[in-house]
Amino acid sequence: MRDERFEQRGDVQELTDFELAVYETVAEIDKNGGAADYATLERLLGGAVEEDLWAALGHLVSVNHIHTTVDGYVLGSHDWSA
Repeated sequence: MRDERFEQRGDVQELTDFELAVYETVAEIDKNGGAADYATLERLLGGAVEEDLWAALGHLVSVNHIHTTVDGYVLGSHDWSA
């Protein structure tokens, strides 16, 4: 049985500016083969407010734009070609 959670993604146009910045930062790290840990994201995003960063990460995970791994956050599945 297929798990539809990993197939349905939220529309990127519905993200806030901050969520988009978090997503783009995760994407940049992911494209180089890494995973974005919280401390790295906080540093790269200019010392983001902790609650705002956790909220953005939680929302991005909930709409399947990013996923958590033991090493940090990586991009979720996507339907564009590299």
